[in-house]
Amino acid sequence: MVGGHKCSDAGGCYVSCLLQWPPPPELVPLGPSQIHLWSAVPSEFHGDLPRFWAVLSLAERVRASRFRFQKERHGYVIRRGILRSILSRYLREPPSEIAFDQGASGKPEIRGNLASGPFHFNVSHSSRIVLYAITSACPIGVDVERIRTFSQIEKIASRFFSPREMQTLAALPADSRLEGFFAGWTRKEALLKATGEGIGNSLRKIEVTLAPWEEAKVLQIDGDTQDQMRWQLRSISPAPGYLASVAFRHSDLELRQWSVTHAVVLN
Repeated sequence: MVGGHKCSDAGGCYVSCLLQWPPPPELVPLGPSQIHLWSAVPSEFHGDLPRFWAVLSLAERVRASRFRFQKERHGYVIRRGILRSILSRYLREPPSEIAFDQGASGKPEIRGNLASGPFHFNVSHSSRIVLYAITSACPIGVDVERIRTFSQIEKIASRFFSPREMQTLAALPADSRLEGFFAGWTRKEALLKATGEGIGNSLRKIEVTLAPWEEAKVLQIDGDTQDQMRWQLRSISPAPGYLASVAFRHSDLELRQWSVTHAVVLN
């Protein structure tokens, strides 16, 4: 979410026309050099609310109960239920038995020593879409945003973008500037989520490419041009009008992409 501003999509587009990734095959083994990305439209899973609630931990139920509005509460329950359903496919555990911890920087992680070795995941949501990233290769971060205009784009950019990024943004053609802003935002936030840091003032410490026609790259991190070489960025679109970025600390990984279907959450 950019700058704490919420927005809603116009129209009544549902999963059949919104998501553009294919449904998964019956088996989705996670290769050692792969990132699996799953996109979902939570509103399509309201009928699964009771079952999702049943698999949540006590801490998740407490958090859900703290949401003031039913829409936000249901959205949280569905997103967590889908996450547990996806993770259970990889971990070979019932969704209700998956336990989470917080890492040193507060980033969620799977509790315990997994027989299959390291396992990393990250989640992001914006408007109608939620995105899940899964890999066994390295720490990972993902951010998705719905591309939309809002009145404070320059003010938000000046607060979170570096002076060089602001110059790059201003130099973009007018019809590319909005996409450039969201490309920069998602790339920076994905990297911070991979490291476990909060956005705070940290977004300004990261410089990335912004032009839609440029390769997604980290240019420098807190003035260090060497540290950027250890991180990779990929920009993707899970649905028309949405832009997402994935950050990972690895030389190169293959991205595989699917849409979450009811068959996925029923397994």
